[in-house]
Amino acid sequence: MTGTKLRLTNYPFALLSELRDAANEHGYRIGPEQAAGWLFFRSASAPGEIAVAATVSGLDGPLFLSITHPGAARELNAEPASPCANGHSAAFVFPGRDALFAAVSDVYRLSMSLPTHPLEEYLAECAHLGDTEYDRIQKLRIGQDKFRNALLTYWNSQCPLTGITEPDLLRASHIIPWARCESDAERLNLYNGLLLSSLWDAAFDAGLLGFDDHGRAIPSPTLSAAALAELKIDAVPPLPLTPEHRSRLKWHREVVWLGG
Repeated sequence: MTGTKLRLTNYPFALLSELRDAANEHGYRIGPEQAAGWLFFRSASAPGEIAVAATVSGLDGPLFLSITHPGAARELNAEPASPCANGHSAAFVFPGRDALFAAVSDVYRLSMSLPTHPLEEYLAECAHLGDTEYDRIQKLRIGQDKFRNALLTYWNSQCPLTGITEPDLLRASHIIPWARCESDAERLNLYNGLLLSSLWDAAFDAGLLGFDDHGRAIPSPTLSAAALAELKIDAVPPLPLTPEHRSRLKWHREVVWLGG
């Protein structure tokens, strides 16, 4: 962390309490362990470890967060800091308490929803199932539930296009359809999914619209004027996409989208 100095001894009680709260209030309740100015915490449910730290100026100065989960590190929208805690993927700097608290919450959410976690849960829950027709139906149900839950977490339970938050109106939309995926890892990879309202999901699944590399909706020429008016394609914001989304949306445009 260039230009800053972390405390290498014990934190004052008030500052220690705040740093503990940043972790404890957002799912990281195992710890702390302290080393080189960092306080390390783990979660009983989310994979990975976090570490928090402050400069000698305390809560009035920069606050730091270091994380092990590489996917969460890639997705976290924050200013990078260097170096990170020993063995971690990345570190970030924040101007104050509220920003740090929000970031820890985001890391927990991302760690719970990013690709490896839904697959691990699915495999554990399906371990006792065989290959009968009943078992295959059960695996399908479990997998789709895990996929939906991961998308709800990742997209904050909101359609990014319409702002709709009612769960009954939200659909876990596969980009590469379930039946076309080559593995369970791909079926349960949240980058292979979008959380869309029911009308957008139906149009996307039918190939009546796609998304370009900038996340902008592109309607099929076969989409009716009435459907275009209902979807309000020109008024919705672009999807926030990762490279993993873009590669799958390219597949969707080439294979599913009815682009003429």
